[in-house]
Amino acid sequence: MTPRLRIGGDEVWVALTAPERPSDEWRITADRGGEFTADFGAYVEAEEVTAFAEGLLARTRTAGTEAFRAEVSEGRGNPLQLSATPVGDDALAFMVRLTPLGHDQTNHLDMEIGPVPLDGLGAELDQFRRDLA
Repeated sequence: MTPRLRIGGDEVWVALTAPERPSDEWRITADRGGEFTADFGAYVEAEEVTAFAEGLLARTRTAGTEAFRAEVSEGRGNPLQLSATPVGDDALAFMVRLTPLGHDQTNHLDMEIGPVPLDGLGAELDQFRRDLA
């Protein structure tokens, strides 16, 4: 199975999907009620994605989760950035920034997702991490 991390619900979500072949790119996809969609290649390494997933997982397991920001890549042309804000004790709301071409000369696409229950997000991250191994 191709590793895929999907954050969000049925109406609004973003996903990061591994390439099916080593020569292919990672894919970023997003949907907001079928009215706004995104699907583009991301220039990231498997190690960056693994670190991103592990960082998100660690944050979801931290008692008293606080607001945080996570990026798939540390480069300026980051294709996917998440800013998370706690909603109560058991959910996070996300502001997602997508950069389709991975550089500053592109319009950024911003969307809000959530709240996302921590238990479901933790399970999704666990599965993604296992699939990456």
